[in-house]
Amino acid sequence: MILADEGLNGNLVKALREDGYQITWIQETNAGMADEDIIALARQENQLLITEDKDFGEWIFSHQLSGLTVIFLRYDKEDYDMIVSFLRTTLTTIETDGKNEFITINKNKVRRRKI
Repeated sequence: MILADEGLNGNLVKALREDGYQITWIQETNAGMADEDIIALARQENQLLITEDKDFGEWIFSHQLSGLTVIFLRYDKEDYDMIVSFLRTTLTTIETDGKNEFITINKNKVRRRKI
């Protein structure tokens, strides 16, 4: 199950749902929820968190949190299709790799860090 941050592109949420992923989108369920509460929810529900908000990385690393995997997307509008492709590929590897990663996806690469 995936937890999508409130600011995540709605087209991306739609594309992943069409791929068969179960996604809870904060925009639909808890708009305005604080970042730390979103992190707590993801950990509690054992959900993968996808975001475009760099504050999540700062929060996780400054508080040395573990017990979840976060995918942080960094892209410009024209790179959207490439990012979706990288994200789809990455999602297939997370199912077998487990939790405790901070994954950054941009148009040039996918970077994975253990947390």
